[in-house]
Amino acid sequence: MTMVEWTRLSGDQVEGLAATLLCRKYPDALRIRPSSGDGGIDLLVPGSEGKSVIYQVKKFASNLSSSQKSQIEKSLRRLEEYRSEHDLMVESWHLALPIDPTNENLQWLAEAADDLSYQCDWRGLSFLDGLAAEFPDVVDYYVGNGRQRLESIIGKLTSAMGMKPSGGDGLITPAQLGGYLQELAPILDTDPHFRYEVSVGPAKSNITSEPGMIFASERSAGPDNSNAVTVRVFTRFKAALEFRPIPINVVIRAEPGSDLQRELASFTKYGTSLSAPIGTVDAKMDLPGGLGGDFTGAGLRIIAADGQATAPSRVLRMVVINPQNEIVTTAIINMQPPTFGLDHTGARITGTERNGGFRVEMRSDFSQRMTTMTISDVSVEGLAPHDAVAALNFLTAMRSPNQIAIAAPHGPVKNPIGLPDDFALPDSASLNALIEIATSLETIQEHTTVQLAMPTSISPEEAASWKMAARLLLGEQVNATTVAVHTCLNPGIPAPEGKFTIAYYSELSVTVNSTRIPLGTVLMHCPIAEVDPTSIKRHDDHIDCSIHPADNAAITARLIHPE
Repeated sequence: MTMVEWTRLSGDQVEGLAATLLCRKYPDALRIRPSSGDGGIDLLVPGSEGKSVIYQVKKFASNLSSSQKSQIEKSLRRLEEYRSEHDLMVESWHLALPIDPTNENLQWLAEAADDLSYQCDWRGLSFLDGLAAEFPDVVDYYVGNGRQRLESIIGKLTSAMGMKPSGGDGLITPAQLGGYLQELAPILDTDPHFRYEVSVGPAKSNITSEPGMIFASERSAGPDNSNAVTVRVFTRFKAALEFRPIPINVVIRAEPGSDLQRELASFTKYGTSLSAPIGTVDAKMDLPGGLGGDFTGAGLRIIAADGQATAPSRVLRMVVINPQNEIVTTAIINMQPPTFGLDHTGARITGTERNGGFRVEMRSDFSQRMTTMTISDVSVEGLAPHDAVAALNFLTAMRSPNQIAIAAPHGPVKNPIGLPDDFALPDSASLNALIEIATSLETIQEHTTVQLAMPTSISPEEAASWKMAARLLLGEQVNATTVAVHTCLNPGIPAPEGKFTIAYYSELSVTVNSTRIPLGTVLMHCPIAEVDPTSIKRHDDHIDCSIHPADNAAITARLIHPE
């Protein structure tokens, strides 16, 4: 194993090696790029119960000076500020550096972290050397220049090449080949950042993406190109591309005024997604595993990193304020880290309402000092009714003369911005109809233990039945849609003649997503009714008939026994 002489490494080498070793130990760790807003965090490891374990990596390899202690204390203060502003829950904080602490060091750190609500400790030389022993390929990559890996590969390859046919037929059997392939497998397992899977078989028109796979290469072989060698490349840890980026030089040919040119301009300015069709792209890529090269007449798709956060997502409040400076409604938005254009003149940030009710996109043009906001992907399908009502009420409130403000999840709301007179969401009529439906289901939900969800499709008849049921549950008297009542008279009782008043009980229920929801008993009343003479049916000892309203009288309903 290559020993790590930490004191002979540069500061960048120390921090890069230590951070990579930690990422190999904790593959879900996120590496936070240094910036004014990094919160003093180098690595963020998901902990228990939604909390985070923070690592601060320092290059100090000799006893700490006063200045170095000040740097560490400053990192702790920045973390506290970041934690408060972003609702980050911290489980523990670890100082990782290639020097073991003295008792005085430990006492200083304990005093520096005395008022913090989470554990802080020192992970020194012994800890890092232990990681180096666990992951020698990382050490060889950073310190040994790959010499040990090369020597190991040559030895394994030489051994594997001694493969000989078995049996009397002079053939290598698949079973024997499998054993030799197992011997060759470790040759591919020496890259500290990526893992490779190689397969041989028929060429495929497409390769299915798998978790952790960053790309796949398929190269045809054989006289008719029917067979192919497929190489799938996977990251060993989430932050692998931070340590070993993949440089790509791309030339895209876009016709003036074309959709591709407009898409390219948006990508250049804001970092949005880009899709260039086959035949428009020439590229040179430095892919890992020797799989790169030059490509001509290719296609290219770049997907903006929505949902692929390399830093903790930020939770924001969007607040609608009326002209009287009163808060009308609020939405909590889970924001993704911003994307920036190649020319650094713009940025784009996207987010999703916390229950997925709609999507927000804000584009900032730095040169024009202007920000535009777009609401899209409005969908309440599958949401609980109260969550759907909250999202839809927020959207319909976003209109002039109301204002909108963006604030932290808690605390004061400042600097509201007026909404333009022409700001409007598409298809406001549909939104209003959805609000009415969601509000009805929200009322029904309060009277049943069955968890309701907004349906995919809603018929007018369903919407009307939910609305009527909600009004009844709220204590209103409503006109019923029933036009006739079928009844079975007691034995010996003749069918009523003339006009009369009728009252009867009926069970109230609705159907939501194919589930029948019983809601109670209603009293039905019709002030003027009569028997339909054509409906009278005589049986052995009784009469069946239908009674319907007369003289345009209405049947009213009132809930008397809620379920």
